[in-house]
Amino acid sequence: MIRKLPEDLICKIAAGEVIERPASVVKELVENAIDAGAREIQIEIEDGGRQGICVVDDGCGMSPEGARLALERHATSKLPTDEDLFRICTLGFRGEALPSIAAVSWLTLESRGRIYPAPTGISEGIRIEIEGGKIVKQGPSALPVGTRISVRNLFFNTPARLKFMKGRETEFSHISHWVETIALAYPQIGFTLTHQGKRELFSPPRANITERVRDLLGVDLAGAMISFQGGRGGLELFGVCSRHDITSGTSRSLYLFVNGRAVRDRLLQHAVIAAYENLLMKGRYPWVVLYLQVPPDFVDVNVHPTKNEVRFAQSQGVHELVRETIRGILQERAHVGAPLAAPLQNTVVGRGDPVGRPSGDAEVLGDPPGRPYSDLSGGGVWPYAPTEYQESFKSFTSSIRVIGQVHQTYLVCENDDKLILIDQHAAHERIGFEKLKRQFEAEGIARQRLLIPENFDLTPSDAEILKKYLPDLEQFGLEVEFFGGHTFILRTVPVLLSDASCVALIQDLIQEIQAFEKLTPIEERVHEILERMACHAQVRAGDRLTPLEIEALLAEMEQTRFAYSCPHGRPALLQIPFGEIEKWFRRKI
Repeated sequence: MIRKLPEDLICKIAAGEVIERPASVVKELVENAIDAGAREIQIEIEDGGRQGICVVDDGCGMSPEGARLALERHATSKLPTDEDLFRICTLGFRGEALPSIAAVSWLTLESRGRIYPAPTGISEGIRIEIEGGKIVKQGPSALPVGTRISVRNLFFNTPARLKFMKGRETEFSHISHWVETIALAYPQIGFTLTHQGKRELFSPPRANITERVRDLLGVDLAGAMISFQGGRGGLELFGVCSRHDITSGTSRSLYLFVNGRAVRDRLLQHAVIAAYENLLMKGRYPWVVLYLQVPPDFVDVNVHPTKNEVRFAQSQGVHELVRETIRGILQERAHVGAPLAAPLQNTVVGRGDPVGRPSGDAEVLGDPPGRPYSDLSGGGVWPYAPTEYQESFKSFTSSIRVIGQVHQTYLVCENDDKLILIDQHAAHERIGFEKLKRQFEAEGIARQRLLIPENFDLTPSDAEILKKYLPDLEQFGLEVEFFGGHTFILRTVPVLLSDASCVALIQDLIQEIQAFEKLTPIEERVHEILERMACHAQVRAGDRLTPLEIEALLAEMEQTRFAYSCPHGRPALLQIPFGEIEKWFRRKI
């Protein structure tokens, strides 16, 4: 039997779509504060948010009538007309979030607003207390212009959701990461985050993003970041990204913003990782703070209840802009950033300790207390701190003197102030890969015709997608003919992929098209083939090299981009300052 749901159950269902955990409450309240024009936002947390969340802002506030209306479902001041739904310029809808939060908590709202259009008129403050979606008390309140919202006993009336909440530290880590993220998006706003009465995050209003990056990510990481900027067709892109040797073990190091909104967008993440192609080890992620400004009607922010995901009108153009801009700046810095070895005993750079910082034209972002490199490398995959050099990589390699070869694997060299170790196989891999890549890009993809064409079937939905992209596949050496029904015939394949399963490749491509509306995987798989070719065709560990061969290797490194790492992201060159060696032998203490 079909029946209409009671109003309190409807509110709980709506709350379940928006409020996943305490961090969701913080997100909604802080976004409302930003939309209200706040310059200072304070977030107070108790027990990881399970017992208490309080957000105070100095925004425009609300009148008593507006505050009462904001607690009703489907009430908002942010959509004056129907057309505004398709060009949203705010972060959220105050009237959407507050009823959802109030339905599953004890919520107290205090607000005092300015009377518009009079610029100096101040309305009376109001205080409203709600338990489980029902107003239990309201009256006047004396407070400055702004809003204060306290949330206690979250999920008290939804035990199923309460049961799945994690411990205090886990829940607070989600809150802290989100506040850190939104603070990066709005450097002009001051943020203070406290937990159990202890201040955990503080960043006053800053003049620019470089200062905010320095505050939140630390001087060591900020000093290793490179600024980038680009744009086309109404799109504006800017931000900072780390060099290839500063990585993280999770994608949480990717801070992505679209029109000031923090998003977890697969297309943007894919574009960023594609920009670092052949520079990162598998499972590693760069540190990137990326800002994308697009016309409001160019992006749909309503594809997810929490608005964490977006959809672009021209996703391929966005992908290309992000990938090409970041890749371009990395290529400009291709001859700097050779790694510097860390001290013995796995000693790491402590917070606030001096480390190598970029010089030359790489932008230095600041000098306050930083973050230890054990944090940045995600467990010591890269056991050294980074540095950059004013001289080019070419002048650097030409200045070193070869001492010899050890273990038939490593070249031992020196210059005036460092001992230098070169992994001969990794260096040759990079040299060979770059040569193969240049040949591939210059001559195009060579194809070969199959003696026996290969038939394959797809699901109806996949078949419809493939039929649309058949002409695009040909430029990558794949000639596919539609046979009828859901059957296709594969007639030619790229020479480089002759030993691979091209049908499986096509199936993967279809999934990629569905996700990103862009044919990038073929190029990526060609790069994988080139990596393997370079690996097997070059000098290997265990090969003894003559002095002439060593000299030739160094000469080729001078002419090779990214020569300090192999195509898989492993280091090819490592430096140890003589001053550090003297410390090991207790000559310098």
